[in-house]
Amino acid sequence: MILVVTSDKVIGGCIIRALNKNGFDGHLSNNAIEAIDYVGEVVPEMVFLDILLTGPDGFTFLNEMASYADTFEVPVVLLGEKDFSKFDFSAYSIVGFLDKNTMLPDDIKKYASLYARKEND
Repeated sequence: MILVVTSDKVIGGCIIRALNKNGFDGHLSNNAIEAIDYVGEVVPEMVFLDILLTGPDGFTFLNEMASYADTFEVPVVLLGEKDFSKFDFSAYSIVGFLDKNTMLPDDIKKYASLYARKEND
């Protein structure tokens, strides 16, 4: 299961469609609180995380994931509209960055293929 966390319904829908089209099972959470509740029940194989969320931001979710033994190593791809190279993410399991304005379905597929199993595997 791949968790997608974004309050942007268009972006979230596009990512879920790209995952489903390529055989991956995705779950969409619209905010950090909903995502934290979900991760309390299901540990995802990976996460696509929008840093700018309505309510608590993506960093709140990252800190929550990093605080538990069963989720601190879950790979996370950050979604944003800015250059994140200036930030120190060494405390988190960040495996990549995608610009929400330029990402393509193949970018989603690439990361999903590296870190998650397809539904029928």
